[in-house]
Amino acid sequence: MKLTEIPAGEAVFIDANIFIYHFAGASEECKEFLKNCAQRKITAFTATTVLMEVCHRLMAIEAVKLTLVKPRQPASHLQKNPDLVKKLSVYYAQITNILSWNIQIIPPPADILIKSQIYRQRFGMLTNDSLIPVYMEEANTLNLASADKLFLTLPALHLYSPSDIHL
Repeated sequence: MKLTEIPAGEAVFIDANIFIYHFAGASEECKEFLKNCAQRKITAFTATTVLMEVCHRLMAIEAVKLTLVKPRQPASHLQKNPDLVKKLSVYYAQITNILSWNIQIIPPPADILIKSQIYRQRFGMLTNDSLIPVYMEEANTLNLASADKLFLTLPALHLYSPSDIHL
């Protein structure tokens, strides 16, 4: 289903790529969706680990935009050059913006690695992706905003994806 088809009042968990496409200017649908979250038209949830992933990716995007690093393996280059990381600041402003958008941030439950193992074992998900269904359970929602089609393999989950990604 399209991201634009989420009914008003629904509870939705937001994956990292929705934030990334918004900040990269790659999707008007993501921008509009997050605006609806901020206006409380949609009850939105995300997780601490999702925001950490967003932060990491926004740092890399900013470093590439500033031509501090090349697009190939920016995180590795930043890790080897901490002085470059000190020059970055836009990513932090973007992350703090998210915190003002009426999105409830779910901390990781103590048993998240145990609960998420079934998704790695049964569906072949990598660690960060396997955490999302557990967070969704915590948020009591079956609705997920994500561009990641891997989540279509999960039964009963309603995946809402942007249809206008321009990279």
